Amino acid sequence: MAILLSTNSVRQVERFAFWREAVCDAYVHLDCECSHPDEFDGEIVLNRLSRLSASFVSGSQQSVRRRRKDIARAGEESFLISLQMRREGSVSQHDREASLQPGDFALYSSVDRYRLELPDGFRQLVVQIPREDLLNRLPKADLLTGIGVSGRSVLGGIINDSAVRLVSAIDQSPDAVKQSLQETVVDLFVTGLASLQETKYELSKPEQQLLLRADATIRSNLHRPDFDRRSLAAELGLSLRRLSEIYQSDQRSIASTIRDMRLSRIAADLRDARYARQSISDIAFRWGIENQQSLTRMFKTRFGTAPRDYRSHG
Repeated sequence: MAILLSTNSVRQVERFAFWREAVCDAYVHLDCECSHPDEFDGEIVLNRLSRLSASFVSGSQQSVRRRRKDIARAGEESFLISLQMRREGSVSQHDREASLQPGDFALYSSVDRYRLELPDGFRQLVVQIPREDLLNRLPKADLLTGIGVSGRSVLGGIINDSAVRLVSAIDQSPDAVKQSLQETVVDLFVTGLASLQETKYELSKPEQQLLLRADATIRSNLHRPDFDRRSLAAELGLSLRRLSEIYQSDQRSIASTIRDMRLSRIAADLRDARYARQSISDIAFRWGIENQQSLTRMFKTRFGTAPRDYRSHG
């Protein structure tokens, strides 16, 4: 069932503060700024489903940022798609910026910094998909963030119209149909994004593609307790010194990236009903952490609470 989050439910003076909390609750940890917070209005109609979350968002002018500290606090890993329905907006990630006119959409990832610019009177459809689910369908998804898919093309127009209609219909559909509709929505967006791979585009920095490849290699090896920065350098065929320099240019280290990815996966599993009967140590071992004391110390540093408490308050 859809959830309505509206600033109309609170006093005017409290509306922007309410909105900032609502946005974080609906999506991922974010920072939100507005040029006229005392005049702010906004609404989110959110539907959390088994395979994705979909929402219709509208409101006043705002700048939305996913910062490093937001990423560090979070356990979720997902891709998001913003489909512009009214007015013009933009999505920026990896030094790429997609200007979105009504009907256009763009992909962005919660595991990296991004920025959304939204004008007064905007309306968007936002679809949030678990990271691994999209990567299974579109392995190069990280290379397609911050690039717009035009709604004025034949394919883009079909995706725009169909996605909005399908998302609107999901809540009124029988349970047996909901799963199929969700898969169809994801497949529609994947089809549009896959068309970008035929377009000529370049990453802004030579190192960026290597970083994306390195991060993908880390994710595929998190289950290995012995996988460390030396293992990563060997997998990529680079010297450890050169790889460390590339990560440092992105203001992070190899070791902290591996650690944070492991902790993010553990945090996500601790709040996943499918693993409710698994012990914390079993979940940690699945993601390459064998020492329970080390896990507790690192988890508290990252999330501000012990794994057991994090799970119980999920």
